[in-house]
Amino acid sequence: MKTKRHTLKAAASANGLIVLLLAAVVTHTHVAMAEEPDAAKRVQEVVKAAGGEEKLLKLFRFSERVLITATVTPLKPEDKSNRTSTVEVGNRWWIGAAPRDKDKVRVLCWAWSLRILLDPKSKVANLDEIKIGDRTAFGLRVTEAVKEPIDLYFDKQDQRLLAIDYTDTQHLFSEWKKTEEGHSCPSLVTGFRFADRAARTVNDKQWYQTDILELTPLKELPAEVAK
Repeated sequence: MKTKRHTLKAAASANGLIVLLLAAVVTHTHVAMAEEPDAAKRVQEVVKAAGGEEKLLKLFRFSERVLITATVTPLKPEDKSNRTSTVEVGNRWWIGAAPRDKDKVRVLCWAWSLRILLDPKSKVANLDEIKIGDRTAFGLRVTEAVKEPIDLYFDKQDQRLLAIDYTDTQHLFSEWKKTEEGHSCPSLVTGFRFADRAARTVNDKQWYQTDILELTPLKELPAEVAK
């Protein structure tokens, strides 16, 4: 009988352990499932803050002053554009009439337009809050629709895009303006190479800056690139 009681106790202990493990699995599953609506809600918030999906840029032409420099160079009234591009967001890009074959730039533009968040192929997940300058930012990571994950960080206060971490660079977006049609766009983008990507530490000096001087939403492709 003593042996039998020990056997029953052992069986009961084993069953209890199984129940605990199953409970842990179920709880973890519920937590994982609960994260997705949070990310979806964040997407709705940032799109709404940008004026709604109809105000997200889709096809546009813009002129910019692009500088590959470690020195911050404020824009002066006499400064002129050194590049004009036509962009079909998430798809094609032309400099003048010549196709631009750089996937990283295409993805970056797709991201700051926010349309990448609405693509059916995009899987969007929450990231931990961080500090960007003196601003608290929440993050959204996009995978599956892109070859490498791309992280978008938004001001927690006004839901405006502050930064994008993509491959080896952190891109900072500032001096936001609106077109006459109500589309939001940054007029200054600054890039910093990562010193340590995992730790999100960047080099002290920028490696590029671009000042967007003019941006015009388009309803159709211009004749020179639609050939």
